[in-house]
Amino acid sequence: MIYRLTWLFLRVLFHTLLRWRVYGSRNVPASGPVIVACNHVSNLDPPVVAVGMWRPGTFMAKEELFGNPLFTWYITRLNAFPVKRGTADRAALKRSLEFLEQGRALVMFPEGTRSETGELREPEMGVGMIVYRSGAPVVPVYIDGTDRVLPKGGGVRLARISITYGEPIRFDPPEGRKAGREEYEAAARRIMAAIAELRDRRRGNP
Repeated sequence: MIYRLTWLFLRVLFHTLLRWRVYGSRNVPASGPVIVACNHVSNLDPPVVAVGMWRPGTFMAKEELFGNPLFTWYITRLNAFPVKRGTADRAALKRSLEFLEQGRALVMFPEGTRSETGELREPEMGVGMIVYRSGAPVVPVYIDGTDRVLPKGGGVRLARISITYGEPIRFDPPEGRKAGREEYEAAARRIMAAIAELRDRRRGNP
């Protein structure tokens, strides 16, 4: 109930104030496990991604957000769970795989942290690891404009934003062996390349 009420409130807000545009939201499967992989330029990105989808999302959120009990209670009901940034957080990895086994939509930011320039950064290997260990398809997502609405270290401004969901990508395991670091890194790069394609397509058709 809390998730859906928040979703409805933000959807109305984004439509009214930010003139947002959503493209390809039907590319997110209506059910079953899926990884929704997005570029990251603003703290506004998680709610924008969530509101653009018709099904609930589950989110990794930086551990620092869980310091306040009341806020922890709220974001937990928005399907957020903590991850330690900059480390191999095995607990977060385990929970991610458990959520995918439950058939959830796991929202991830392969770059790991926000881009300060707005350009795409090199992805971290973790998204590739989760892809191969879960077997879930990946929906690439390109978000544009959230850094103008809520820039890092700045105040809130009004600007147009858009979010584009691409077609799902599937990764087949290598024959005769388990996927390893090489496959994890290649998958992460392929996902970021798909996000870049969405960016280029959107810039060519505003």
